[in-house]
Amino acid sequence: MSLSAITQRPAFRPDPATLSRLQAKPASEAQGTQTPSVHPVVKRFQTDSFEQDPEVKSTKQSTTPTTPPGAGDTAVSTESLVQAGTHGSDQVYPELSYEETKQYNDHPVGYWKSQVFEAATNAGASEEEAALLVAQAMQEGGTDFSKNGSSTNFGPFNLNKDLIQTFGGKDVPGDLNQLNGTDEKAIALNVGVALDAMRTMGANNYLHHVRGGATNYTNPEQRISDNIDVRHDDARIFARSVANNANKILAAYKEDPNSLTTDHRFASDIPHI
Repeated sequence: MSLSAITQRPAFRPDPATLSRLQAKPASEAQGTQTPSVHPVVKRFQTDSFEQDPEVKSTKQSTTPTTPPGAGDTAVSTESLVQAGTHGSDQVYPELSYEETKQYNDHPVGYWKSQVFEAATNAGASEEEAALLVAQAMQEGGTDFSKNGSSTNFGPFNLNKDLIQTFGGKDVPGDLNQLNGTDEKAIALNVGVALDAMRTMGANNYLHHVRGGATNYTNPEQRISDNIDVRHDDARIFARSVANNANKILAAYKEDPNSLTTDHRFASDIPHI
């Protein structure tokens, strides 16, 4: 995906025949009350704020989600979580910022950043939701195929089977292995499942489940490992860390949309559970 086009307003001109017909129309017809059709490209870029169509905007989450049964914390929207993503170093895992040379699922970091952000935007996600999904993909660093049963992971977000089937909504495929694809269709499928879950659970509860499964979804403060490197309030620190990185990704994008095509990685040094 080339993001440089976002910074430019494309010119759209009718062909000569169409232009002649438009110029030949009576003034009364030209001044009619019917809304003229707008070319899709012009419609996308017709405002300086690059607002999306009303139909797309209506899919964005603008209110606090309802806390679902079993959640350990009151649900918080993605917008609130990311906008508050300036937690101090004593509240998050050590933060990393560097040029990544490794590939995730056979693709460079820039591919995943740009594809995930674009798929989320196309699905009607807010900038905060899109940035959080990019941050999650950057944190996961590829699919972990080592787990099984209800803990089996799928896709670039490493969503476990239990989370997908319980909260994934209408986009969950019959064959979950479809989520392990790396093309645009598979990425869009993963984004749809993640957005449905995030909006149903609240972004904080979603990340608690991502980190520690159903155990940390219900008890985010519970220590779920004997690993001495894992802090006590494990799931909440994970959520704050991902939110901090999403905040940085979004700030970089607003400064330069092309930042999503680079292999620069914002992540955190988070120990395994």
